[in-house]
Amino acid sequence: MELKDRIKYFLKESGISQRKFEIAIGKSNGYVNNIVKTISVDVLNSISKAYPELNADWLMTGEGKMLRSEQEEGGTPYLVTKSGTKYYELPNGSYKMVVPFIPVNAYAGYVDEYRDAEFYNKTGEREFNVKEIHHGRYLSFEIKGDSMDDDSKRSISDRDIVLARELGREHWKDGLHIKEYPAWIIVLKNTILCKHIIKQDLDNGTITCHSLNPSPEYCDFELKFDDILQLFNIIKKESDYF
Repeated sequence: MELKDRIKYFLKESGISQRKFEIAIGKSNGYVNNIVKTISVDVLNSISKAYPELNADWLMTGEGKMLRSEQEEGGTPYLVTKSGTKYYELPNGSYKMVVPFIPVNAYAGYVDEYRDAEFYNKTGEREFNVKEIHHGRYLSFEIKGDSMDDDSKRSISDRDIVLARELGREHWKDGLHIKEYPAWIIVLKNTILCKHIIKQDLDNGTITCHSLNPSPEYCDFELKFDDILQLFNIIKKESDYF
């Protein structure tokens, strides 16, 4: 079977209409019929997120089983970095990146126990399809509230999931690269925030935080580095797909 035929077979066996599938992965009517030989990394990522039970190896190559078993999902990673990020090879040359996940209901626990590795065993993991292996410490966070939602493509909305990379405190004095990475997860001593950082005063050790939502209640404010536990720059966003 060709790739297009494997998709149609999966849909038939799963009782899913082709149109429902196309909507779930953000594609227009008739997209499946127009697939020639392959699909992009972004499309594969969308399919994996919408239908995690579908074996990506089978989809791309026809090898193995159509549906992922628990044993396959817990197979040996291609690489585990020093920070614990797991990478699994995908047949199209990209990787499945698996990182700890911090849901909104675990925010308080994370603030209290973020140095304790056992904490992550209680919160689970999330996976992202990436084109290459990245080193450094990565976490994924569920976003709470609408302060970063301005109805534009750059919005980070309530219940979105973001992949974020920690910037170690030893690097804060060198600047936060806020032009390249405007959106940040900011871990404070009593909460976790998602904001744009629009200004940094390295001499006085402060940053200015900005919300995208234009509502007057979301005005800019300053934070001192001394009051911040961790900083993560957001590198990828996934809309709510649960």
